[in-house]
Amino acid sequence: MESPLHILHLEDDPRDAELVQDMLESGGITCTITCVQNRDGFVAALECGRIDLILSDFSLPAFDGLSALGMAQVHCPDVPFILVSGTLGEERAIDSLKRGATDYVLKERLARLVPAVHRALQEVKERVERKLAERKREEYSCKLQVLSRRLVETQESERRHLARELHDEIGQALTVAQLNLQALLQSPAPKKLVPRLKESLTAIDRVLEQVHDISLNLRPSILDDLGLEPALRWYTKRQAALVGLKARFHADPLGQRLDPVIETECFRVAQGALTNVVRHAQAKTLKVELRKQAGQLHLRVRDDGVGFDVPAVWQEAVRGATLGLLSMEERAALAGGGLEFKSVPGKGTEVHAWFPLKWQIPLAKPNTA
Repeated sequence: MESPLHILHLEDDPRDAELVQDMLESGGITCTITCVQNRDGFVAALECGRIDLILSDFSLPAFDGLSALGMAQVHCPDVPFILVSGTLGEERAIDSLKRGATDYVLKERLARLVPAVHRALQEVKERVERKLAERKREEYSCKLQVLSRRLVETQESERRHLARELHDEIGQALTVAQLNLQALLQSPAPKKLVPRLKESLTAIDRVLEQVHDISLNLRPSILDDLGLEPALRWYTKRQAALVGLKARFHADPLGQRLDPVIETECFRVAQGALTNVVRHAQAKTLKVELRKQAGQLHLRVRDDGVGFDVPAVWQEAVRGATLGLLSMEERAALAGGGLEFKSVPGKGTEVHAWFPLKWQIPLAKPNTA
């Protein structure tokens, strides 16, 4: 059995209240109606709660429908509010709808009441469904964000592990092989082996250099050992040297180490921006800034290169043509910040990222008591 609709009716004329009730019942609407005639009664009914629909006259002694609407929006903003009046002109009707009334019905056209009630209830149902869907989307988004953060953390952990393996294990093994070959080259070995030994040494030198570069790109130890500012200063100089860029670097004094997540994500955004400059910008000058402002850390990477059409490139990124921009944006967002690109073809590019200014939690002092 369908539960009855709980209706609050503000009406000072008992005959009109009875007409409204008869119209609702004849229209097949099962309801219980609480009828009040003044402001005090209306407020008391609102405070009692459990209201599915509010019907209100427009003009009452010492009270009016718009005032009732304002009170209802405070106490029960999701409950539909329908004005039922004989004195409601077109201008007032439009004004009431602008202020948030669900609908209005003239008393001389009371036949419109039942359809108006059905529409109002349908709107409430759809609004509830939209809110539920939005809540589910938010929950799903939160889960995706948590998953993305864990993936990034796992990625950084693997990068750190691989970088150490390359440097410590493979690098050391190659160095031993290099030393052995140099010893052979200096020993009284047959002359016919000398070219091969030199060729092998050249190959090892080249591989050692590649291992070193890969290790640094995976996870530069300077970021973990010294922090964001020295790591960015070193990486800017290193990338600029690859293509002969004139680079400037400025950083506000930080005073202490930032939260590891902020350091990592800020460095990765800068790494992505600088990689794009080296590969695509055809720039002559480069400027990297790290500044503190209003509780946030701001990273800016500017170049005077060829620039690009931001909307067009962004659409390509969304379609999966390139993941660099999306990855940078995702990293900034995961750290609680944001990212924007400013670029004009032929006039350079600026990448601006911002992060919450969170500091590394200091280690607790040992208890010597």
